[in-house]
Amino acid sequence: MMSMRLPRLLALAAVTATLIYTTQAQASCGASFCLVNTDWGMQGAWQEKGWRADFRYEQLLQNRLRSGTDAVPASALDPSHRETESLTRRWVGTLDYGWNEHWSASVTLPFVDREHTHIEDSAAANWHYRQFGDAKASLRYQTNLHDSDETLGVGGLHAGLKLPTGRTGIRNSTGTLAERALQPGSGGTALLLSAYYRQFIAPLQLSWFAQVNADVPLNMRDGFRPGQQIGLDIGLSRPLTANVTGLLQLNLQHRGRDAGVQAEPEASGGRSVFLSPGLSVSVAPQTRVYGFVQLPLYQYVNGQQLTARYALALGTQTRF
Repeated sequence: MMSMRLPRLLALAAVTATLIYTTQAQASCGASFCLVNTDWGMQGAWQEKGWRADFRYEQLLQNRLRSGTDAVPASALDPSHRETESLTRRWVGTLDYGWNEHWSASVTLPFVDREHTHIEDSAAANWHYRQFGDAKASLRYQTNLHDSDETLGVGGLHAGLKLPTGRTGIRNSTGTLAERALQPGSGGTALLLSAYYRQFIAPLQLSWFAQVNADVPLNMRDGFRPGQQIGLDIGLSRPLTANVTGLLQLNLQHRGRDAGVQAEPEASGGRSVFLSPGLSVSVAPQTRVYGFVQLPLYQYVNGQQLTARYALALGTQTRF
């Protein structure tokens, strides 16, 4: 029989989700990030003691103006003031160390290359910068919750902080300050929490996982606090050949409205559901490469915001 620790862990995840889901109830550039889950440790790869490094590239082109669940028709666009396009490329480096099969720690630092254009007073305004974003540091604990000849179930918890290492004062060539939601940094500290369960089913050679994630801003800086976020990732993986593994994820997210005098609460936050198919390829005993395409199944935004038709994530992970 499955250990009683599993219901307790899932109850903790549900309570965390319920508490954080309570959110603060013009056009915006939208949220520029990729939701796909590439935490290979949580998904079961390489849990033993030692160092692991992950380097990931993400690309997101937002050029569809949406209101609620619908695209904004051309007849409703304001030709003198509207968001046009935002292209975000991110390189994300993560270094992880595991003391044993239970405890590990990781640090993550993104580098952001962003181009954004909107129409202001009938003239195009452009920003393009390359800057480091907000760093993250976290601890993870996991333990076996069920172990038999046919299945292995593992549960775990993450806790960490997102730190205000990214700049918040980027301006364009004319000296105009970019919107706070466009800046590489949030300006504040956020609490990061997650809980997950992963199971390997030996007869099917199939692994699946579910993880609930929360990003809770703890303070406001210079009149801006980003909306809190809660997400749910559900994923499957199965070997296709000796070196190639097929991956499939369902990624759900709810993002609250931004707050503060520098925010646009009427045009920030929303809900989304994405389907993310991908592949992982073992290229050496200690190294794998992976890729995902993220496709929107459902998008709802507050006000008018730029959204994307798809997102890409490509990366490599090495153990040493």
